[in-house]
Amino acid sequence: MARSEIMRKIEALSEERERLLAREGSHHAGAGDHRRLEDIDHSLGVLWDLRRRELAGEYVGLDEDFLDPATMSSTASPTPRCTCWRLASWVLGRRSA
Repeated sequence: MARSEIMRKIEALSEERERLLAREGSHHAGAGDHRRLEDIDHSLGVLWDLRRRELAGEYVGLDEDFLDPATMSSTASPTPRCTCWRLASWVLGRRSA
């Protein structure tokens, strides 16, 4: 079975997370590294939810269901973490139209 686009994104973020944790472990991480780790952890949580949906046979796509804060323009949203509201609503059972 071919790796899905979601799994490739999970793997890439996991590798970046490991590099940042190693940097943090050697006491060379800065505030930006800590913020990026928080963003990665959030993104991984969303991506794993998407992966579970994908494995359950539901159609999911990164374009429609996941917006990566790292690739968004600064004008797209003042709070990039809120970009996953559709998924969060779905997970919490509050499906919106």
